Amino acid sequence: MASGITKYETGLLTSPGIHKNGTRISLEFSMVLLFDEAGNIHGCASIMRNVTERWFKEKALKEQLSACEMKLADCS
Repeated sequence: MASGITKYETGLLTSPGIHKNGTRISLEFSMVLLFDEAGNIHGCASIMRNVTERWFKEKALKEQLSACEMKLADCS
């Protein structure tokens, strides 16, 4: 954190989570460093989003693509 440089190129991180009702969810979050007036790192803040619906849609599309690729392979 002291360098202010991240190894994550997109600035987005993903993590599984558990909703307060007990269901599993997919989370995505971004973090930013907070600086004081002198330019020293004072802390960090993050914004977290529930991206479970998008994750399921992307999974379904990947499965459909895989099925289409298999059908094409069978035809050749």
